[in-house]
Amino acid sequence: MKHKAALVFTVLQLVLIGAFSRPTYQYPASAELRQKAHYLERFIRTPENEASELSALGNSEWSLFSLSYSVYAFTNMAQLDASFRPEAAHYTELAIRKMLADRVAQAFRNPDATTAADSVTSVLYLGHLNLMLGCHRLLNPASAYQTLHDSLSATLYRRLAAAPSHCLESYPGGVWVPDNTVALASLQLHSDLTGSPYRAFCQQWVAYARQHLTDSTTGLLLSKPATRHQAAEEPRGSHLGWSIFFLYRFAPAYAAEQYRLYQQQFSTNFGVIRLYHERAGEYETSAGDVDSGPLILGYSIPANAFAFGNAVALRDRRNGQRLRRIISFGSREVETPNELHYRVRFVDLSVSPLAEALLLHAETMAPWRLFPSLR
Repeated sequence: MKHKAALVFTVLQLVLIGAFSRPTYQYPASAELRQKAHYLERFIRTPENEASELSALGNSEWSLFSLSYSVYAFTNMAQLDASFRPEAAHYTELAIRKMLADRVAQAFRNPDATTAADSVTSVLYLGHLNLMLGCHRLLNPASAYQTLHDSLSATLYRRLAAAPSHCLESYPGGVWVPDNTVALASLQLHSDLTGSPYRAFCQQWVAYARQHLTDSTTGLLLSKPATRHQAAEEPRGSHLGWSIFFLYRFAPAYAAEQYRLYQQQFSTNFGVIRLYHERAGEYETSAGDVDSGPLILGYSIPANAFAFGNAVALRDRRNGQRLRRIISFGSREVETPNELHYRVRFVDLSVSPLAEALLLHAETMAPWRLFPSLR
């Protein structure tokens, strides 16, 4: 009898695991997405000195990401629901204005610049700005930023092509592969919109990355290339997930390849959920660093959040649902008639606009196709 009971219990467990593991991830309803977009739009149009959420972020880099990922989410939403396109274009313009304002741009200015053209050289800032400009042009063919988009794309192409590692600095002496994938995605979008030749360089970059920017053991993109200022850094979960977001925009087959390797070598499948490590084969519990956040047995929150967006983009619905469960477990919704945002579930803590923007971007990942008026 005990054996039968154990067998029944085991079968029930398997049934439940199977039920929870089905590929059930679906995009949220349009009304829900609009509520989330309204929350981010309010944050974007609030002056920085009045935005307590922005002040709480603590640095200009996170402010930049809050703006840029909001724009990418709005662009995704317009692809999923064309009726949102006018709003998306308006919200994107507000974000671009804030990106161009001194307070955001100042943090990325080069104090040693001798000309105005070199006052900002950070690929971190320029790559995201250029991709935001491209999003606005995609959403609004009459974008007032067309000239800036053209000139900045040309500048990024010229600098990337001339760089020894085909990667530019985010900060003096500091080069990260993920930041450069953003710039490359912006060049691909410029080519899609204008017919410019930059898409060919994006494919050349992929060929170069396979040979020179890939870890020989795992086959995954390095976090940092070796330069005269820095040693190469191994692949990291938070960096890989970030890179795959933007590889998807200019090299989708390579993005899918990196995603498969990332899943194989960095994740553990527990049936109803899947967890991703910050570093392959490491199980430390520590405070981590600014990119990984706290590590619990080697698992990091960014690695899992970005992997969720990767799964949505690459239509791995089974894995997307497993990762969405993790996010749902740790968060609770706060809803008003016009807005929806999150707070931490088990303690009374708010969720930053950066986290809100990253999540909205991840859960709406979709191809950026030209709208009919642009064909």
